[in-house]
Amino acid sequence: MEINTIVFLCGINYSLYLCLMEIDLSKYSIEELVELKNEVSNMIDNYKDGYFYICNVRSYGRNWRDNSIHNIHTLQKLCYEYGGEDGIVDVYSNNPDLSMIDNYGDLMYIVSESDYTKWKDYEYLKGFIPTISKRLDDWENRDNIPFHSRPSFAPMYSREELDEMVKKLNDYDMSFVAPVSYKQNEDLDTDDN
Repeated sequence: MEINTIVFLCGINYSLYLCLMEIDLSKYSIEELVELKNEVSNMIDNYKDGYFYICNVRSYGRNWRDNSIHNIHTLQKLCYEYGGEDGIVDVYSNNPDLSMIDNYGDLMYIVSESDYTKWKDYEYLKGFIPTISKRLDDWENRDNIPFHSRPSFAPMYSREELDEMVKKLNDYDMSFVAPVSYKQNEDLDTDDN
């Protein structure tokens, strides 16, 4: 008969403590073991380590933000699930040490969620303005473009809206702290053959 030591998170007075308990698992039926496994899995998945994790998943043309990540265990599970073949996870967190996380996408440190939001909006404007400008230029010059390269539809944005976006970008509040990669000095595959 084997006795296994199991670590439980015990709730006492609205606080969590690690409790070492010895449980003889051979006395449990398979149903009880499955129930125990599910309960422990739920406790692990719902455990909050005090940091926030912004996980942007890209998979087969779909993009979404996974809001169910609250600790590094569930973060690593998500990163393994979308490890490059079925998608990519870009992770932004205020956890100071995520260097142990194996991730195919970005793994970035951010100071706060508001800094992330401001940075993301700034990057969106910075990337979107040239695209809109080119579409407007192509539309306005469509008579001088070969027929097969002409735009078929008018752009969704007008010059006035583009000017407003440019003004917003020029006046943007740059008080945010941009994300910093956890993956400093990655080993690059350099083949000197």
